[in-house]
Amino acid sequence: MRQCASKQVKRLHIIYKEADSPKVDDWLRFAEERRVEDLFLCLCDLLKGFYNLPEFLNRLSRVVRLEVVNCCFSLGTTIRWPCLKVLVIGSVELSDDILDGIVRGSPVLESLKLLDCSGMKNIIIDSRGSPVLESLKLLDCSGMKNIIIDSRSVKELVLHSPKFDNMGKIWAPHLLSLRVSGMLDSHSMFRLDEISSLVEAKLDFSMCGDKRTHRDLLREFFEELRGVSTITMGGWCLQVLSLLEVDGVPSPLSKCQNLTLHALVSQWDLPGIAYLLQSSQCLEKLVIHLTGTGRFVGWLDEESKDRFNFDEEEFLCSRKGNLECLAKHLRRVEIIGFEANSFESKHLLALIKFLLGDALVLKKLIIKAELPTRRGQKRLQATVLSKLLGVSRNVLSYQRASKNAEIIFDHPFKEYENPGL
Repeated sequence: MRQCASKQVKRLHIIYKEADSPKVDDWLRFAEERRVEDLFLCLCDLLKGFYNLPEFLNRLSRVVRLEVVNCCFSLGTTIRWPCLKVLVIGSVELSDDILDGIVRGSPVLESLKLLDCSGMKNIIIDSRGSPVLESLKLLDCSGMKNIIIDSRSVKELVLHSPKFDNMGKIWAPHLLSLRVSGMLDSHSMFRLDEISSLVEAKLDFSMCGDKRTHRDLLREFFEELRGVSTITMGGWCLQVLSLLEVDGVPSPLSKCQNLTLHALVSQWDLPGIAYLLQSSQCLEKLVIHLTGTGRFVGWLDEESKDRFNFDEEEFLCSRKGNLECLAKHLRRVEIIGFEANSFESKHLLALIKFLLGDALVLKKLIIKAELPTRRGQKRLQATVLSKLLGVSRNVLSYQRASKNAEIIFDHPFKEYENPGL
C-alpha cells in the first residue's frame, strides 16, 4: 500500500483473519492518510477476539460509507464522521451509549444497518442526533427492549429475526414503512405502541410452535396496522389468519388499499384471504405471488384440521355479501406464478372464479407466468404452455360481474403464443 502514489484512494476493502495483527492498524492509517471514502473492514478469526478500532478511525473526515464486522468500539470515545452517509456494523456488542454516540457523531448519516449486534436495550433515534437518517435496519439483533424513533426523517424500519427482551415496544409516530421478516420467538416478540403515520407494512415472518398459540398475538399486531394503506403478507402470517377465520374470530376493519400476498392458495390459505378481504373494505389492488409450500406447517388438533376440510367454492360463496371491497373498490387483481402447476390449483381457480363473479368494479385480472425459458427445450415449453392454455380456457369461461373486467394472460413463450388469448 505504501507504494501507492495517489494522494487519494476512494475505496478500500479489508478482509483479514488476524485481529491482533499490527498490519490492520497500518492499513487503517493508510485509509486515513489517503482520505478513503468507502471503507470495509472484516476480521474473520473470532478465536483471537475482536479487533479494537483505533482512536483515529473515529475521526475519519472523508469517509462516506463505512462497514465494520467483528470490531469493537470503545466506550466513551467521541465519534466524528462529518461526511458519513451509510454505516453498517456487524457482529459487535454495542451499548445504548455507544450507539447514541455513533449516531450523534454522524450528522449526515442516511442509512444505518446493524447485523447480529447485541448489548443494546433502548435504541433511541431523534432528530437532534440524526437529522437526515432515513433507514434503520436491524438484522438478527438481540437483547432489545425498546425502539424509539422520534424523527421525521426516518422513513423505514427493517427488522429481520429480532430478539427483543420479553415483550418489546416500537414507538415511531413518524415512521412510514415497517418490514418484519425471519424467525421470531413468542418470548421475544414486540408490540407496536405508536405507528400512526405508517403507510406501508410487510409481514413475512414465522414463529416457532403451534400457530394457535400465536393467533391472538398476530391479531393484535394486525389491529395496530389497521390504518396502513399498503400491506404485504407472507405465508405463515396468512395461515395464522386462516385459523382466526375458521374459528369465527371477527376481522378488524382496515384501511388497506393495496394488498400483496405470498402463498400458493391452498386450503390452508383460502380462509386467511377471505379474512383479509372482509377486513380490507377499501381494497383496490390485490396481488398474489404463488410461492411457498402450500402446507400448514405446525401442529393442529384433529378438530382444527377438520375445519379446513371444506369445498373451496362453497366456502367462498358463504362469504358473499360480507366483502364490501368487491362491491365498491377492487379494480385490479394480479396473480404471479413461477411454476405452471401452481396455476392449476383448484383453490386458486375457485378464488379467481369468485373474484370475477363478485367484483363489481373490477377492471383488470392479470395472470402472469414468470417461468424460466431455455433454448433447446421447446417440447418442455410447449407442455408448460399447454397447461397455461388449459388454465386460460377455464378462467375465460367464468362469469364476470363487471362488464369492464379485462382478463390478461402474460407468459414468456412468445413463439407459442395464441393470438386468440
